[in-house]
Amino acid sequence: MQGAGAAVAASAVLILGACAPLPQQDGTDAAAPASGTAPVQAARTPVRPPAPALPPGERRIMVGSPDGYHLMVKTKTPSQVCDDDAFADGVRYGYALTWNRMVGEDARNGGKPKRKFDPSAIHSQDDQYKIQWDGKERVNACASDGYLIGRVVGTHLAGVDMRDGKPS
Repeated sequence: MQGAGAAVAASAVLILGACAPLPQQDGTDAAAPASGTAPVQAARTPVRPPAPALPPGERRIMVGSPDGYHLMVKTKTPSQVCDDDAFADGVRYGYALTWNRMVGEDARNGGKPKRKFDPSAIHSQDDQYKIQWDGKERVNACASDGYLIGRVVGTHLAGVDMRDGKPS
């Protein structure tokens, strides 16, 4: 019975050896050609390092469309914002709308041409985030306030970026 087990193990080594090179104990590569030339290495996609951690409270928001002009803006969400998604929507809209308006004004005044966001990708969400009342209380206060605060922040960021980081 032991002879049969050894034969099966030897057969497995031969079969596996035919599929992939076995490592050599003397430091040579079994896949290296006899002529002494080095084996061709498989092309590897470089691995991106993880994005650096953001400071507490800071976030990145993409403005624009993935198919057109777009950029990532960094901002801190103000403490009074309780709906992060509404805030991000406001930042996107406020930034893109202000940027395009300022690029147009700059071009009319003979300034250096700059890229604009695709106007079809800039959507006001004022209707979605308008204040809704239920008697004496606002039922969407977090979303409505977050969106409006985001618009103000986006407008400010676009103005700063238009002036190359110089506040007004």
